[in-house]
Amino acid sequence: MSSILSGLLALLVMAGAPALAGDGVDPTAAGEAVLTLRVDGQLTIDPEGRVSEYRVEGSLDPAVAGMLQRAVPAWRFKPILVDGKPAIATSPMRITLAAEEMAEGYRVKVDNVVFWPNTPEQHAAAEASRLAHPDMRVAGEAPRPRVRILSKTMRPPVYPPEMMQAGVEGIVLLSLRLHPDGSVAEAFASQSSLLNVKGRPEILDRGRIMLERNAATAAKRWRFTVLAEDAATLAPGDLTVRVPVEYSLGPMAKGGSLAGQWRHEFRGPNRPAPWLPPEEATRVRVSDLSARDILAGSSPFELSDRSVIGKAL
Repeated sequence: MSSILSGLLALLVMAGAPALAGDGVDPTAAGEAVLTLRVDGQLTIDPEGRVSEYRVEGSLDPAVAGMLQRAVPAWRFKPILVDGKPAIATSPMRITLAAEEMAEGYRVKVDNVVFWPNTPEQHAAAEASRLAHPDMRVAGEAPRPRVRILSKTMRPPVYPPEMMQAGVEGIVLLSLRLHPDGSVAEAFASQSSLLNVKGRPEILDRGRIMLERNAATAAKRWRFTVLAEDAATLAPGDLTVRVPVEYSLGPMAKGGSLAGQWRHEFRGPNRPAPWLPPEEATRVRVSDLSARDILAGSSPFELSDRSVIGKAL
């Protein structure tokens, strides 16, 4: 580990440069070390927004499973309306947990929870539901425009040679604002992490920033397909896509799953994309997504009390 860090320091000194103005990267953003674990599953709510059923995929440590068993049934959601009436609704669920080392063991909290499809089958089911119930919406909120965004050309960025030589892996969460024609209007690095590496924070932050700049530069050349009745009238939030960019040398480079595995992250702050309302801008975090996940639009599943995020289990 120390040799990796020393190599990273030497290479960053040679290759490092201050972030350019307007490139969607904040060179002053400081990171922190955190252990994270993802739990994938499914959740069903009743017409009143109470959790009626949930399940998780794969096996979990019994202590973690017990914590979730106590916490998840108490969550409350804004009811989902179908044809104007509250309905039973089911959604894929991904919970991200974070662990903080204490004097005696670890303190585990809910780092975030998102309700977007994660597999091709879930994407197909979500699209079928949208077609069957075009007026499905969150109670108390105006319906969002029907828009679907698909990837068209997404050439991945080149792994920075200096980072590859140092054996440093990472992930960058990009927020992209699209033009109605599917080209990228703005590319903003919302958050980034270096994976499974420890060392001096100022060195690791420079590594994160290098990956953020690399990913944002590549994304400006990407193209998407925007499917909507009138794409020219869509608001910036409806034309926003969140894309994780992974830099991996190990099993994750072959598309492996992170679900159920603790990993060490040196993670930067979650910064809001400037064109989004504050309440929407930071709902998704870098620890929540894997390569090939593309999040567009919004999920009808919405916690009525978001104080569960950050709460110890």
